[in-house]
Amino acid sequence: MNKKISLGVAVSIAAIVAAFAVVITYTAAIRVFDSRMSSVTERQNMYKVLSEIDMTVRQNYYGDISENYLQKNISQGYVLGLDDPYSKYLSADEYQLNVNESLGYTFGLGMDVDRSTDGYILVNVVYKGSPADKAGIKAGDIIVSVENKDVLTVGYDKAILMISEASPKVSVVLSRGGKKSAYELTRSKFETKSVVQRVTGESIGVIKIYEFNAKTPDQFNSALNKLRNQNITGLIIDLRDNASNNYQYACEILDTLLPAGKLMSVTGKDGNSSIKYTSDTQFIDLPMEVLINDGTDGAAELFSAVMMNYGAAESIGTKTAGHDTVQELFRLSNGCAVRVTTGRWSDDLGGVISDGKVVPQFEVGLTSYQKANRYLLSDESDPQLQTALDRIYSAIASRKEAQEEEVTPTDSTSTTAKASDKTEKTTKDTKASKTTAKSKKG
Repeated sequence: MNKKISLGVAVSIAAIVAAFAVVITYTAAIRVFDSRMSSVTERQNMYKVLSEIDMTVRQNYYGDISENYLQKNISQGYVLGLDDPYSKYLSADEYQLNVNESLGYTFGLGMDVDRSTDGYILVNVVYKGSPADKAGIKAGDIIVSVENKDVLTVGYDKAILMISEASPKVSVVLSRGGKKSAYELTRSKFETKSVVQRVTGESIGVIKIYEFNAKTPDQFNSALNKLRNQNITGLIIDLRDNASNNYQYACEILDTLLPAGKLMSVTGKDGNSSIKYTSDTQFIDLPMEVLINDGTDGAAELFSAVMMNYGAAESIGTKTAGHDTVQELFRLSNGCAVRVTTGRWSDDLGGVISDGKVVPQFEVGLTSYQKANRYLLSDESDPQLQTALDRIYSAIASRKEAQEEEVTPTDSTSTTAKASDKTEKTTKDTKASKTTAKSKKG
């Protein structure tokens, strides 16, 4: 039996529902307001304390105050207060340098160095086209003196600081094979060569990616094409000590290598995730390995994780740095900038990251000597590279066995099919010949 509700009751119910909705909305609004007011109050207190410090110092400080220096350090102090190692305040010069590096240009000498086993400065990498390269400096050279001061006398850290602060010229003395030579280097802008390639072992290509910048994808594609023209049968991608954070350019290379799918998602401060980069259907069908270590950072970590999760490559080496956050650069009105962490990245597939670090499928470490001289190791003395070669050879052998099983004839039916295919091909060739003849005749 249907019961009818009177108009008055219906109106009352509607009013109660409306009132309930208003209460919920009001309560939520109050919470948001209280939160914002609390934030505003905290900021007001911060500005108040800062104003008190400024007034006290200006009234009592004995020395002179450099307004520019003071503003720079206040800005740096604010960003340091975030307690985030990846957020940073950049001066106008540092901002421009960062922009140039992202575009694939560097201003400097063009050397990567490290402490040698005897305390001097070991040149690990010399970038092509850089001032160091043009001067004839080579990987493996030892810097024993900077600005006429012995490195051991002033100490390694001080010597590195002297090189970085000298502008625009710096004088060094290098030792090569026991022979010492003096150089005067001038800092200048040069295009970064972030990708190098070679063939090793039994037709296996190796691509070393030093960093990711705007020019890296084109350099990678060029390197890959050169290797494929040499008929490589496998590929090793070396991401050891790649510490750049240009995720876009890393994903552009992943797009070249991988089939269609998600590459990177980012979760922002609001807790919402969005897909940042994807790949198309074209991909490279080669056995691949990726080399990683504790210097593999940021975009290179994402790269190695995605390659593993797609099953396109295995990873070999040691755990990565553990930088799974995303930073964005914001320019300020005074020409300076702040780099701020804006989210956390995800490869969307999971399973290879622990505490933010990529865990290699084959953990292979280096001895202390090998670490100190990692850029000077030959292929034969690099255990991580040798493991990658062994894994690729195994994958190639497995593919070959699978292909042989697919094409091996098992009965007379296969023979008949071959004969039929041959007849069909002869017919097609004849038709093609006739078509060509008609074309010539016409």
